[in-house]
Amino acid sequence: MAKSKAYQRAKQKIEEARGSAAWRLDLAGLGLTALPDSLAQLTNLQSLYLSSNQLTALPDSLAQLTNLQSLYLRSNQLTALPDSLAQLTNLQILDLRSNQLTALPDSLAQLTNLRILFLSSNQLTELPASLRHLADNAVLRELYLHDNPALELPSELLGPEHARDTYNPPKPPKEILDYYFSTRGDAGQALRELRLIVVGRPKVGKTTLIKRLRGHPMDPHEAETHGIDILPMDLKCPDGPLRARVWDFGGQHVLHAMHEFFLRNRCLYLLVVEQRANDVERELTYWLQLIRSYAGDAPVVVALNQSKGIPRSLARAALERDYGPILAWVPTECASEDEVPGADATIEALRAALTTTAAAMPEPKKLFPKKWLAIKQWLEAMQEPYLDYATYAEHCAELNERDPQQQAALAAAMDELGVALNYARDPRLRDTTVLRPNWLANGIYALLRANILAPEPLAPEGVLTESMVGTVLKVAGQAKVLDAAEYPPEKWSFLLRLMNLFQLSFPLDEEGERYLVPALLPADEPVDSGEPGGPNQVKLRYEFDVVPGPLIGRLLVRLFAIIDGRKVWHRGARLRYGDAKARAWADLEEKYVFVSVAGDANDAAELLEMIRETLKELFREYERLRVVEQWWHGDNWVPRGTLEQIGVLAREVVSEGKQPGGQEVRD
Repeated sequence: MAKSKAYQRAKQKIEEARGSAAWRLDLAGLGLTALPDSLAQLTNLQSLYLSSNQLTALPDSLAQLTNLQSLYLRSNQLTALPDSLAQLTNLQILDLRSNQLTALPDSLAQLTNLRILFLSSNQLTELPASLRHLADNAVLRELYLHDNPALELPSELLGPEHARDTYNPPKPPKEILDYYFSTRGDAGQALRELRLIVVGRPKVGKTTLIKRLRGHPMDPHEAETHGIDILPMDLKCPDGPLRARVWDFGGQHVLHAMHEFFLRNRCLYLLVVEQRANDVERELTYWLQLIRSYAGDAPVVVALNQSKGIPRSLARAALERDYGPILAWVPTECASEDEVPGADATIEALRAALTTTAAAMPEPKKLFPKKWLAIKQWLEAMQEPYLDYATYAEHCAELNERDPQQQAALAAAMDELGVALNYARDPRLRDTTVLRPNWLANGIYALLRANILAPEPLAPEGVLTESMVGTVLKVAGQAKVLDAAEYPPEKWSFLLRLMNLFQLSFPLDEEGERYLVPALLPADEPVDSGEPGGPNQVKLRYEFDVVPGPLIGRLLVRLFAIIDGRKVWHRGARLRYGDAKARAWADLEEKYVFVSVAGDANDAAELLEMIRETLKELFREYERLRVVEQWWHGDNWVPRGTLEQIGVLAREVVSEGKQPGGQEVRD
């Protein structure tokens, strides 16, 4: 009965449209299983809405609507398209989302005026070669193929799912189709490679665990990792072997500020903590927050090391809720089997967890154009520390990849795998976007540790110049931190510029000859750098589960213009604006950031707002960062939201709840 009513309702609408010579007809959401024959008589129709019905097929008579420009068939049950659809030569928009299509007819290429084609959320197993003609003639401007798993198209290639925003434009259909057809049959293959990133504090056993996973014995005299070590490791997945490119990060706190430029969201993460440590849950929170900020929802396996294989009770459910997905918790012991019976079994358990997680990831299964293999091999063997993008593009052309869009896609793929870092999408680094990872990491690592490489600090005031870079790198080479020969004088200014772009330093002069590096500042506060006092003093603090490692350094970089002379240290600074002074600093326990402001009322208000807005901008850079802003009031720390409710502070437009970037500012 319902079906009959839907059909009759559709016929009625068609008659009304014919009587008024309408150019638009809406039959969406009626529950239609078939279309009335009379629909073919509406030859003036330009837009037809048939979405959200139960259509399983389209009649050939639909082809008589030769003036049709827009056809919307979203959310039906179509399994195939008739060849007759090709007669709609004026069609510009065809929406076929959320159907059950497994293939497309070659005749679709005859729709020579088609500008937008929606095919997301179907069951397409292949695309007809004729579809390339639509893209080649430059008429087809938007092509949406999302959620068709069998096509094996990477999401970054597909772009946004429905782009109408000039800041997020659709991917060119030619780029999508060129990639697709370059990876079909003999033209492409799955690389079966991924990047495995290992993170954790120093001396928790990261390097030893990797050695044990790779089949090597424990070395009790293992030296600490300087920067990044990159090693291969094979995983025996159920569907075949998989090669992991293991990135072993040094855990020194000074390196944490560099993670933004190395962590990616299409990698597998191994987080190593010492299970018996008293603050293990704070450690887990710190690292998981860092991973989520820079790597989104990338899968994480946690190794609870030095556990003798015995799991410890931890707040796993809460950590998984706040910082998931965490796909495995593995108690491990990196000592030898002779020293700790059962140690080998824990290593095998960790290997199994990594293998299971890697086997479920889609990235290793992506098809890779065969002509890219030669470029990949060239990049893997690259001796140059970095290439400007133009040189990279020229070499790609020499190796038969001449399409600029495909060159960019390959650069992104190499960055994802960790073969060569690519910052093409970062406006700060557009001119230098292909870098050898360990060259970059080890060079900057050495500069950030300039004050502990030698018996006497090389930059005691936290200032680096180009000539000092040469001195530091020479000493680092003598200490076996890096190969100093790879850092000739012409590269020194480049490293300084990168540090500035990475927010690891800021220039002290307009010529860019002297840079202050917060990581090199002394731990002790300078004289006369205490909290400013006075009748207008305002004090507030931000409470964190754990203060993000790079936060204070970046705060100092962004506020360098108002730092009060040399009153700056590793964890904070005195600031000045007009007749107002301030102090901003983090506590040693890494739980709070404090701000204290005093002086002329107007200047103090402006200075406080500068600091608060800068901190808010920084908070937005960290995903899932939970922050409580508190003000000193009545001899107590009171949440700002409470002070707003009782009228002590004016209510801000955005002061609580979910913020852009993912952090949560709580009362």
